[in-house]
Amino acid sequence: MSHASHVERTRARVRELQEGMLGMADWARESNATKDDLELLLEPFREMMDELYERDLPLAKLVDDSDLLLHVHGSAVSARVPRVAILSNLLTQTRDQVTRLGKQIAGVTTSRVPKNLEMGLVGIAGGSLFVGFSAAEASAPDADGHGDVTREAIETMARVSALVADDATLQAIAESVPDPATRDIAVDAVRLLAPSGQVGITEVEVMGRCVQRAVSLTSATRRVARSLMSKPAGKAEKRVKFIGTVRWLDLDAKRFEIRNVEGNEDDVRCAYELPDDEVRELINKRVRVAGTPESGPGRRSVRLLWIEQLETLDGR
Repeated sequence: MSHASHVERTRARVRELQEGMLGMADWARESNATKDDLELLLEPFREMMDELYERDLPLAKLVDDSDLLLHVHGSAVSARVPRVAILSNLLTQTRDQVTRLGKQIAGVTTSRVPKNLEMGLVGIAGGSLFVGFSAAEASAPDADGHGDVTREAIETMARVSALVADDATLQAIAESVPDPATRDIAVDAVRLLAPSGQVGITEVEVMGRCVQRAVSLTSATRRVARSLMSKPAGKAEKRVKFIGTVRWLDLDAKRFEIRNVEGNEDDVRCAYELPDDEVRELINKRVRVAGTPESGPGRRSVRLLWIEQLETLDGR
């Protein structure tokens, strides 16, 4: 037997209140209560009814329809109407992280985001702040053959969120997400979705139809995620060298990607410990990198490289 949806359960509560109000009215009539007495008796029912229609029913619909649902807590979202800057940042950050993870899973290397990797906004509800996202566009493959990648990205991010929140080891996360680059991007997504504690947000709960269990992200989760991104998983492989072109750079995460890599069939995500001013100059440049690799499933190719040496190739 299927479980009732949140909307169905909320509507059942509305009907219970309606029946209670009718019963109270019948009792008042039989007891010859005055109109003022009846109004006093019905006031608690009306207050509960207003709350159901104004808060619970919209939230129940959001819960039922969202593949990814974020519940944000903190002083920055405690007002009835959230600040545009807070909401805009939350929407952009969530979209960017799910899209980046989806592109990695689907092997998309272009800057263009395929339609099936774009989430839809289900809606927003109060009670701190609830924001719901849908992966409805991913229901069928597009012209490039991308199907339910957005849902897979959400599921991966949620699974890694739970592991990071539970203080799982990097090896445990690597077992859950075998591809090193996908794992690294997922952990970075958790780091970025977890609150920094500096803008009035104290907690972000991750829920939704694509989330196996609700997970609470805090500033402590953010610190754990950053720590997990500081070292490779498992035993170190033999040091390797590659030549490729730097096409993407994230100074905060200390990551960049090289494409058109000689001797490797995939792009390589690179983790580095170099001065920011030095790394800023690398975009669109041909470089030679050397370091400790992490290979993909079956050791097909290197997916994540922990850089020990970097050289810019002039004229390339």
